[in-house]
Order: sequence, then C-alpha cells, then structure tokens
Amino acid sequence: MKITSRIGAAWRALTGQRDNYAATYGGGGSHGFAGGAINRLTASLASYSGSVNADLDGALPVLRARARHLAANNEHGKRFLSLVATNVVGRQNPRLQVRAMKDQRNPNAPAQLDKAANDTIEIHWERWGRTCDVANRHKTLYSLLRTTVKGVARDGEALIRVIRNKKLPYGMALQLLEADRLDDAFNAQLDNGNTIRQGVEVDSTLRAVAYYIKTAHPGESYAVQRAGTERVPAGDIYHLFTPERAEQVRGITWFHAIILRGSVIHAYEEAAVVAAQIGASKVAALERSEDSADMGPGGGMADGMSGGLPQFKVEAGEMFELPPGYKLSSWNPDYPHANFESFLKACLRGLAAGMDVAAHNLTGDMTEVNYSSARIAELNEREMWMVLQDWLITSFIQPLYEEWLAINLLTGNITFQMSGKAIPAERFEKFRNASRFQGRRWTWVDPKKEADANAVLLETGLTSRTRLAAEQGEEFDDILDELAAEQAAMKAAGLMPAPPPSASAPPETDSEDDSEDEDPAKK
Repeated sequence: MKITSRIGAAWRALTGQRDNYAATYGGGGSHGFAGGAINRLTASLASYSGSVNADLDGALPVLRARARHLAANNEHGKRFLSLVATNVVGRQNPRLQVRAMKDQRNPNAPAQLDKAANDTIEIHWERWGRTCDVANRHKTLYSLLRTTVKGVARDGEALIRVIRNKKLPYGMALQLLEADRLDDAFNAQLDNGNTIRQGVEVDSTLRAVAYYIKTAHPGESYAVQRAGTERVPAGDIYHLFTPERAEQVRGITWFHAIILRGSVIHAYEEAAVVAAQIGASKVAALERSEDSADMGPGGGMADGMSGGLPQFKVEAGEMFELPPGYKLSSWNPDYPHANFESFLKACLRGLAAGMDVAAHNLTGDMTEVNYSSARIAELNEREMWMVLQDWLITSFIQPLYEEWLAINLLTGNITFQMSGKAIPAERFEKFRNASRFQGRRWTWVDPKKEADANAVLLETGLTSRTRLAAEQGEEFDDILDELAAEQAAMKAAGLMPAPPPSASAPPETDSEDDSEDEDPAKK
C-alpha cells in the first residue's frame, strides 16, 4: 500500500470515517471482504451466526410443521417427495448383489463365483424384507424405505428402531417412528461428561450414545398426558438425516430454503386463479345517482334486495331497461395477465433450484425442453440422486444387512433351497465383504443414441459389459444366466433359430474324411 493510502486510511480511522464497501475488519479501501461490511446498505443482513444446534432450538418443530404443510397443500412440495422416493429408492432398490467366490483348493485354478450361496443369501434377504415391518404396514422393505426417505426430505430426519426377538422372522424387525418422537426440548449436561442435545445424548466426540424417545406421539391428543420418555441406546436406533454442518445433532427439512418462496408462490397462484375466475364471470355493477329511487322487491328488473342493494339476473340475448337514475358499469379484472406464465416460470425455477431438481421434473412443464437441455439437467440431477442413494446405503441399509447376515448365519436361518443345509457361520466375513447394494439407475429418452454410444465404448475397450449392466442397476452375471436359461428353454421347445449358413457347417469339399472332424454333439 502506498504511503498516501496509508495516511488516508489512518486519517479515516481517526475521524471514524469508512468506505461504503469496506469490511468491518481487515483494513479500508478495496482490502478485506466487502461482504463483511457493516453500513446502511447491509443493515438488514445477518451479522451473527451461532451453532447449528442453537439455531435449531425452538425452530426445529416450527420448520417441521411448515414443511409438512407445504408437502400436504402444495402440489410442488408433494411432487418433490415423490421424486425423492422414486429416484432414491425406486421400485425395488437398492438391490443386494452378493459376489462371493468359491473356495479354491488349487490356487492355479480359475476363480469361480459361489453362485448357489450368493443366490441363497439374496433370496433370504428378499424374504425377510416382506416381513421386516413390525407394524405390518409395509409389505416390503422397499415400501418402508420409500416412506423413510420421504420423512427425511419432509421432516429432516427419520427414526428406525431395530427390534431383536428370536420369535420374529429371521430374528429381527424394524419400527419406523416419526421425528416428533425424539424429544426436541430435552437438553442437559450429564455427570459422566455426556451431553443431551435436543433429545440426543452425545459423548465428548459428539458421537450419539442414546436417544430419548417419547413413548407416544406428542401430536396424539389422547396420549399427551400419559406419554413418557424412554432412553434407547444408539445401537437400537437408526437416526437418518443428511448433516449440513459439522456439529449438527438433528436433521433439517430439505424444504428449509424454499418454505417462504413456496408458500408465497402458492398464495400467488391461488389469487391469480380466483381473479381469473372473477374475470371470466364478467361481474357488472349498478351505479345510481343521488336522486334515484330504490328498487324494492318486484320493482323494475330487480329480483330482490340483499342488504338494501338491488340485484337482478340477465339471460343471454335479453334486452332490458334500467330504472331512472341507474347506469350499468362493468368490472373486468386484468387476469389472466399476459406476463403471468413467464413470471410464474421464473418463480418455479427458483423453487426447483432450492430443491436441487430440474425445473421440468418438478413442474412437469416440458415446453422449453429439448434432448440436449434435458440430458444436461438430468445428468446433474441424477448425480445428486446417486449421492443420496450412497448416503442411504452406507447410513442404514449396509449396516442393517451386515447385522442381519451375522444373526441369521449364527442361527442357521440361511439355508439352501434344495438341500436344506445352512451356510456356515464362519463364512460371515467372506459373504459380507462380497456384498454390495446397487441403487436405481435410469434409461434415457432416446435409448438408441445411448446404446450406440455404449457400443462404441465397448468396441474401443473403454468400458465393460459388467459396468454397463451396473449403470442400469443390473448384475451382468444375472443377465448371462437369464440368456442361458432362455436359450435352453427355446432349444427344448424347438424354437431355436437356425444359425446363418456361414456358421452352420463348413463348406462342402470332396474329402471323405470330413465327417470324422464333425462335432459329435451335432450328429
């Protein structure tokens, strides 16, 4: 900094003068951060930020209530929850894929998949999924997961309690609880050094130790007085939420950034629709002078009096004469306005940006979408969905599966369908390490272009069939098994197509020994 600038800065500091856009600290002029300036132009901006948990004290139930109202009464809020459930979970996802290899006594022998055991574990996992809900509201694990991710998106968090009992199918079940069950107002400092923050007991590392769960939903009017609180160890609860800040203990609704905008847009649309309805009705009004006479019942064209005001109905094509002193004045509201659609689209684009989804997916408006723009938007959005799929798998499904696998290998519940033998418990590590969950994947609007591109990648060796199958949410080994089974079935039914002449048989020659080289299987 030049000496003149230093002198000027010192003089401004002594006299209490500041540049309009200078930061609060860090010097004057163009130095520092303009966003940290405190002056009349920034008076309405935030100047203090507390911890995320302090910000949520008291605000958590309010945010949750407003988000639920938005999801229940706003079509775009409801649509967003459907997008979350469909794209994060889908119809039957995430899907278990076990790819354990057979134990090879000969180290030089080629590795082979232990397909019988792999398929057996996958089948038993699916069977348990049909009985996993202890309340029996959800008939599959996928249905329970769809409700779970909707709850996380709407309420900011979801609670799943694990119930272990040998009388239950496969020894365990799940109880899905609403976020209201977690005591928001319970905060305390315990003698053992742990802290209870908004119903969550954490240790010095902020790791969850226990959860204080209300024994009845606080929103149930009949149970409010007798509802108590139960301390549940963290090992029995899956507390699902997506942390936004480092020390966050409770989840925040995914609607938090658009609650105000969403409610204002919804109110604006309602007002515009009502104004358009009134405008379509072509309401007319009667104006009278001071010396005009009142029109009583049966007088003139009036059908009756409503609070001293004359009212009458006019049919199409009817000609009528107004009483002396009255004149007809029409009222035509300027709706729907010519700029209504463009203004609303701009508002909805901001709404979609706050939800991290493509505007055409949130609104269903495809008027300005072409293949290229849709593909760019879909790629970005699908990346977000896959991030959320990974969060759901690593936070809940994978650890749940590993516990389920350990329990049922120990109890001998995972048995082969044909022999009835149980998979040995000592193989737990082998199958756990070879298990993964595949999230939902999507097809494109123009699959031929994608198929052609994939064919080029295969031809150039830049991808594999296994990877392409995984991108579609399938397992390549399963596809091979299905193709082999189809060919065997078609061959048994005599429906196998004849091979092309070039591959059906070698060209005819005069040699008499050609028949000796023929494959015996073709005779």
